Amino acid sequence: MFIAMRRGATAVAGVAGLLVLAACGGGSGGGGGIEESEDGTTKITIATVGSDSGSQAFYADKQGFFEDEGLDVEVKIVANVPELAAAVESGDAEFALTSPTSVTSASVAGIDFQIVAGGAIYTQDNPGVWVMLPEDSDVTSIEQLEGRSLAVNALNTMPHLSTLATLEDAGADISKVNVVTLDFTQVGQAFESGQVDAATVTAPFNYQIEADGLGSTLLAPYDAVNAGEDFYNTIWFGSEEVVDANPEAVEKFRAALKAANAWANDPANEEERKSILQEYTSLTDETLATMQLLQFGDEVTEDMVQPTIDIMERFGVIPEPVEAASVIAE
Repeated sequence: MFIAMRRGATAVAGVAGLLVLAACGGGSGGGGGIEESEDGTTKITIATVGSDSGSQAFYADKQGFFEDEGLDVEVKIVANVPELAAAVESGDAEFALTSPTSVTSASVAGIDFQIVAGGAIYTQDNPGVWVMLPEDSDVTSIEQLEGRSLAVNALNTMPHLSTLATLEDAGADISKVNVVTLDFTQVGQAFESGQVDAATVTAPFNYQIEADGLGSTLLAPYDAVNAGEDFYNTIWFGSEEVVDANPEAVEKFRAALKAANAWANDPANEEERKSILQEYTSLTDETLATMQLLQFGDEVTEDMVQPTIDIMERFGVIPEPVEAASVIAE
């Protein structure tokens, strides 16, 4: 399911089936042209997820930043991350949120995606991802997970790869760690039942697990990605065809997100930001009260993207080196 929204209106629509990029081949990427309304506004559709990491779109919509740039934006909230890339590949959305690793994987597969704007940023004091342990765990250091089970939401994603890097850097034999896939929403229950020994979890799920008394934080695996230096956890992207054919729309979209970022990153707006976020998520008051909100970035530079590509190469997710410049739009 996805939820489609325009400013002042909400509609719910069904998705006939999950699109799988591997089956799509090169795809049309949306046909290139972006429609302009009779009143001169530029109509675009964007896809995101209902979480803090995908919330820039909500703030840009609610605070009128899209409108300020002459954009008439439909925001689609998808339930599953693979639907983000599928929306752009099929032409259902001009731009979508995802991770740099997803864009890189698509590029290697011959699907021409381009990063157009920044999303959530990893920083050491606000990493956004944690390795968590059940409340009764006897594990005190990451290397002790050798011979035990580790849950990740999906294989070859940044949460997965960063945890492998953390384990390997600590001297653990990663071939002896039993990695299983488990949705973030199921981690608390898995801890309670003793199903897994550890899990890599993103915000806000870690806060809910802690609030429920089911687990605690061991460390932040993203610290291993770029030696503790900042990098992009999420970005916004479009097909190369759409990006190249619509430079003005790209600039308007970037400008609206930049305004949304400035607003969201301002501590003075934290309470209003949480209120907006709660409209689009199932976050409870208790979770929001303790939640550290993510920070967002504007300019997409090679050094903010390359670390995520390098870790993919390190663990054989991509067959050869990829330069970040090749997936970043001008």
